Order: sequence, then structure tokens, then C-alpha cells
Amino acid sequence: MSGNNEEAFHRTGSFRRVLPPGNDTTGISGITVTSANTNNSYINANYIPFFLEYTLMSEFNILSKKLIPGVYVIPADKTPFIWFGVIFPRYGLYKNGVFRFRLLIDSNWPNCDCPKLIFETPLFHPLVNPVTGEMSIQYHFPEWKKGVSRIWHVIDHVSKSFYDIPRTKTPENPEAAELFKTDNEKFIKKCEDCVRQSQVDIYKQPKHSENDDPNYLLFDIYDEEIHGAIRRSWLQQKENNTKTQHLSWVQPGSLEPFSRPNT
Repeated sequence: MSGNNEEAFHRTGSFRRVLPPGNDTTGISGITVTSANTNNSYINANYIPFFLEYTLMSEFNILSKKLIPGVYVIPADKTPFIWFGVIFPRYGLYKNGVFRFRLLIDSNWPNCDCPKLIFETPLFHPLVNPVTGEMSIQYHFPEWKKGVSRIWHVIDHVSKSFYDIPRTKTPENPEAAELFKTDNEKFIKKCEDCVRQSQVDIYKQPKHSENDDPNYLLFDIYDEEIHGAIRRSWLQQKENNTKTQHLSWVQPGSLEPFSRPNT
């Protein structure tokens, strides 16, 4: 919390947080959170920073439980309105690619338009602007509905766009859209080049103001001396898990629950 209000926060009779007097805009994580949203007039002004952070934390909690395959996402440490992520396509034209992105959430959250998703790794795709890296997802979310539209919907849609490439009349990358429609061989070649380049670019640190955030995702080239022990421990744990014999609810020929075969 901000230093000027340290004495205003205290515990009185319980462990509930007591809000300070005045318009403090410091959120629960110590981050200054402001919103241009004027539609929350029913909320005490002191609660707005807490409300914004709690709703975004809730969104991230929902996303975490969805376990979208091949996707890793983490909110920025310095602001709740930027999330960092990486997509590892597991099959299809972009298989073995590593595509880093940023999710930008409007400060008017939750009364705002659809969040923007910008790829930092160059991606040859009909929906991705080749200059800015922004993926066009507004067509899929023409209206962002408070309490209905979720951030995990955006991440899930973007992930699926790697496997089921949509056809659109207004592509962000006209070249990719045209090749996808008329010359499948050249389109596949472009995608393969894109995947190979992503495996090189992932070790580079893009130059933008957010890349000094403690939660920004960085990658190192594999070093046996540094990473070998951890890798072996993970593989050993996986092997041990596969050897674990799970109990059946009822073993065939037995009335005993959670029974195991006689060996």
C-alpha cells in the first residue's frame, strides 16, 4: 500500500481490511490502479481499485482452471491490465512453434471492449497484422458483454486459431489470407519458416516498456549443467507416476470397494 496511508490501514476486531479515508487508488497488491470508468457510480470510490483487481484476479483464476493445452499465461507484476503469455502449438501447421504474446486489458474494465492480443513473435497468419503483431479477434467478440464474456474465451479462441484457421473477408494479413485460399503449398512453406524463426526469436528480449516487468517471460538456451538436474527430476517424477497403480472402484469378481488384483 502507499506509504501515506500506512496508518490508515489497521485491523479492528477482525482480519478484514479497513479502507483508508479519501480517494486512495492503490490496489490490494500495492499497484496503483486507476480507471476512467464512470459507470461504477454505485461503488464507493475507495473500493474501485480493489474491485478492478479482484475481478481480474478472478478472471485469471478461471483461466488457470481451464488448462488450455499448450498455453502459458501470467499477469504482469506491475499492472493487472497486462498479461504475458506463450503459445506452444502441439499439432497442425504451427506445430513446434513458440509464440510469445501480450494481452492488453482496457482500464475501463469490465465495462470495455474486447482485450487486445499482440504477438511479439512474428506470426504468419491471416488474422495477425504483420507490422503491429495484433491479432484481429473483434470479429469473434463484436460486443464484450460484462459478466458473460471472459478473458479465457479470448485465450481459447486465439489458441484454436492456430489449428482451425478461419477465413475472413477482412484479413489483417492479406498475403497470408490469399495464399491460404489459393496456394496451400506456399502457405504451408511460410508457416514452416515462421515456426523455425520463432524457435530462434524466443531467446530474444523484445524492446518495449513492459519487458522489465519481473513476470515477463524470458527463455534461456538449454544448458545441461544448469537445467539437467531439474529435467531429470521431472522425468523421474513422471516415471514414478506412471508406475503408480491406481485402485479400481470395484475389482471384477469382488464386492470390495477400492480393491486391487491379487499379485
